[in-house]
Amino acid sequence: MSTIRFGGMASGLDTESMVKELMKAERAKVDKLQQSKQTKTWVQEAYNDMNKSFANFILDSKKALGITRTSSTGSTFSTSYSSFTWVKSASSSNESTFTATATTSAVSGTHSIKVEKLAEGVNKASIKDIAARNVELGGALTDVTSTTKLSELGAGGSVNIKTTSGEVNISITADKTIADIVNEINSGNLGIKATFDDTSNRFFISTTSMGSNAKINITETIDSGKKRVFAESAEGAEDSIFATDLAAGVDITGQDAEIEFDGAAGIKYSSNQFTINGITIDLKAAQPGVTNTIKVDTNTDGIVEKVKAFVDSYNTLIDSVNTKLGEKKYRDYQPLTDEQKEAMDEDTIKLWEEKAKSGLLRNDSTLQRTLETIRSSLYEKVEGVSGSFSSMFEIGITTGSYTDKGKLEIDETKLREKIMQDPEGVMELLFKTSSSTDEDTKKAETGIINRIYDNMVEGMKDVIDKAGAGDNASLYRKVQSNIMIEFVVKGSKSLIDEDLLSIAKRIDTENDRLSDVEDRYWKRFTALEKAMQQMNSQSSWLSQQLGGGQ
Repeated sequence: MSTIRFGGMASGLDTESMVKELMKAERAKVDKLQQSKQTKTWVQEAYNDMNKSFANFILDSKKALGITRTSSTGSTFSTSYSSFTWVKSASSSNESTFTATATTSAVSGTHSIKVEKLAEGVNKASIKDIAARNVELGGALTDVTSTTKLSELGAGGSVNIKTTSGEVNISITADKTIADIVNEINSGNLGIKATFDDTSNRFFISTTSMGSNAKINITETIDSGKKRVFAESAEGAEDSIFATDLAAGVDITGQDAEIEFDGAAGIKYSSNQFTINGITIDLKAAQPGVTNTIKVDTNTDGIVEKVKAFVDSYNTLIDSVNTKLGEKKYRDYQPLTDEQKEAMDEDTIKLWEEKAKSGLLRNDSTLQRTLETIRSSLYEKVEGVSGSFSSMFEIGITTGSYTDKGKLEIDETKLREKIMQDPEGVMELLFKTSSSTDEDTKKAETGIINRIYDNMVEGMKDVIDKAGAGDNASLYRKVQSNIMIEFVVKGSKSLIDEDLLSIAKRIDTENDRLSDVEDRYWKRFTALEKAMQQMNSQSSWLSQQLGGGQ
């Protein structure tokens, strides 16, 4: 609770203003501590912004290169350079029959292919209107919808449906509708999908997978005097309500795709999309006995464009880091105190703080060390390569002059020449990974681009130790799932966090001291007020006495 004080009533002095002026000098130390705290906070934010730039560069460039991909479920997974689809190009001689793309591992040349069969799942449907079938079976109901109860169609008993994924038993009770049965089938995790179309009055059931392993087998137990629902009692019997042409107790299976590739016949797949010898093929139609071709070539333009795009993105990042390392520091512009802000408008405050924030990372040792580590690793040969190249200079990639401060340059003519000479060797040089458990060996055997990523991640860890993760922890974990482990083990408190905590404690201590000092000033002025009040009283009394004597 704040104390309400009144001063100067006897003396005529503006006690409050005098105490305020005296406290200004006393508060100078707190103001400096507050400014130090604000500067530390800005430095922490600047570090986090830089680490965020590192993280986004890694994630965006890996995605652009195809090092990471997104699955159909939205999860991210890593791939090797042998799976890149931009290193080789593939063309189909008949795209109405199949299309093709090539990965890095595909063998250049012309390959032959025959598409004998397409992969198929099990797809069954009512071969006629269910209402019409009901009439054929002696029923009176001529209007059937998804809300029709099966008992109204004369059904009763139970149905067992088996697939490769499992089985489910469904009871046909008096109150169950067609929609209820459809829902029970779909919620059974059987790898099948059932639907009922109200417009055509037809029931449909399909496996969600294709190939010979896709299977549906239906059996029914029929109550006395009741009708079958799904399966005919035998092939061609036409005695089920749904008229699906499914024979009871018989495995209805899908079909594998079958091709002949480069003379190898009888190759089967459970899908129409598959990869063979590094070529990804998407079958569109079967052409039994007809030979088509796939032409695979090195995609020189595609490789050059990908490498150039990576280098451009990398150089942009290096530029931004070097800008921060060389940014001018305006030492006369310190963080504003609350009192200083009160005397300024918003635009002036904004311009002031832009100056105050400038140069916060000037010559920063952590960022400089990261750049130096990345730069030095680029000069080292890649060990254990099987291709023609072991250094990036051999394929036309060099570091710029001293003034470029670590940026990369490409001799495009030389790069194209080396790609045409040994495309796999270029890819290995840039993207090779090592399985060695020895750290030094692993670093030596890692390709140039992966070295950049690895050293950048180590630099990010150093920044995290120094400044924490801010609001970017989830982003950093996308870069490397365990990137935060060491930081968490240390208590999730960065060096700057510890400095800020120390400054906050000093500010609290100093504020307590200031409170005591202010109390002492007020006590002194209060004592002065009392003394002056007594003196005024004595003076008044003396004047009265002297006046009375006349």
